Amino acid sequence: MRSRQIRNRRKRLILAIVLAVCVTSGLICAAAVSAATGSASALVIDGDKTYRVDRGQTEQMLAQAWKQGMEPIEPEDETERVENSDTVTVRRGVDLYVLEGGQREKFLAHKGETVEEALQDNGLGLKAEDQVTPSRDLVISASLTVEIKRLCRVSVAASGETKELELFGGTVESALNEAQVKLGEGDGCNFDLETPLEDGMEIVVSQALRVRITADGKTKVYQVAAATVASALEKCGISVGKEDRLNVPWDEELKDGMRIILQRVKVEEEKEKEEIDYETKYISTRDLPEGETKRLTAGLKGSKESAYRAVYVDGRLESRELLSEKVTAEPIKEVIMRGTGYTTTAPQLEFEDDGSGYQGGESSSGASDTGSRPALSVNAQGGTFTDAWGETVTYTKAMTGTCTAYCIPGGTTSVGLEAVRGVIAVDPKIIPYGTRMYVASPDGQIVYGYGVAGDTGGACLDGDIIADLCYDTLEECSIIGRREMVLFLLP
Repeated sequence: MRSRQIRNRRKRLILAIVLAVCVTSGLICAAAVSAATGSASALVIDGDKTYRVDRGQTEQMLAQAWKQGMEPIEPEDETERVENSDTVTVRRGVDLYVLEGGQREKFLAHKGETVEEALQDNGLGLKAEDQVTPSRDLVISASLTVEIKRLCRVSVAASGETKELELFGGTVESALNEAQVKLGEGDGCNFDLETPLEDGMEIVVSQALRVRITADGKTKVYQVAAATVASALEKCGISVGKEDRLNVPWDEELKDGMRIILQRVKVEEEKEKEEIDYETKYISTRDLPEGETKRLTAGLKGSKESAYRAVYVDGRLESRELLSEKVTAEPIKEVIMRGTGYTTTAPQLEFEDDGSGYQGGESSSGASDTGSRPALSVNAQGGTFTDAWGETVTYTKAMTGTCTAYCIPGGTTSVGLEAVRGVIAVDPKIIPYGTRMYVASPDGQIVYGYGVAGDTGGACLDGDIIADLCYDTLEECSIIGRREMVLFLLP
């Protein structure tokens, strides 16, 4: 018996030696093959599957594994390789659904990581006391749903009493139920009842108060739970504009029976076009009998644009403040000649004979009473001249050309002025309407005097004349006829 046991031991020893020799030979052959091919063995691990590949770049190793039947790498998948290691690990992406506070959200997780690691990767850190289902240590192998119930320490204040609670998840409503607080009709809470609980949340229940609110022409009584006047208006659906006014401070504590009056304030910038009255200037002349007057230049009203800041309270104008004004057209002075001479039996015109044969008044042989006047010095670019009444006048431009005269008793001009002496018809493209002028012959003997561009001259538009001078009578028109005159344009 003993010799048989010895023989069996010898057989097992011989077999072990043979196996060792075979394994050693295999390893030597594998090393020789690797040395001959110039590559080393490496692994690609994809879940429960392992692929043996040649060592190289990660992309090359994955390509070899793919040729061996590995599933392609998708965008949600990730690969991991420790530096200088021979192993590449593939982690396949899966859907991770998280339920927290009554809300469900979708995230990305990877097979092989734990639930806690997946939550951490998605920014959902856990505290030690938080409850997680399934376990936070579970290794993810497929898509799954995780429910988180966080420990929330909250306070509930109602009816002058405050309760401290510790709850795992839930909403504000569940906290009120836990604190045995019931909301009465009109009572309010500083959070919506469906708001998920958060650690440190302070929940305040407000009892409804009776307030009277006047706004937009109506007065109503409300039962509202609010801490301040502003909050009460908001809960009653009454918007308040930036300029609106309240009879009580905006942040005043709301009280039972309070009366709130809201006035709507509207601020507008209004623009208006307004007329500017013209002034009247009187000039004394001996050419008219004392006590008589004659208009030399028709007045023309100016215009201006004014901007106002208007404040309306509940639709009624409260104040109006002038912000700015801009003159768009200067008024033209009215010039009236006032007689200082003696009364004669035959009134004389204020014009002197220019040698055409016409004599002032009814006399056919006598000369004008006013005497000779000096010739005018003309500078087309502007300067000064002395008018028929001895005043030195500044002008901006002088134009010399043919003028005619016209008369429309009781008529009006193209711009709406009364057609009287002092109105001058022009081409407005050359001489703008409203331009003040002094008109006389170059030698100073025929004086039309002061006037304003206030009519359109047909012959002026054709270029035949530079101005058509309006008179009150045809007799006065005959003095001018058609002759060369100088137009001094005044500033």
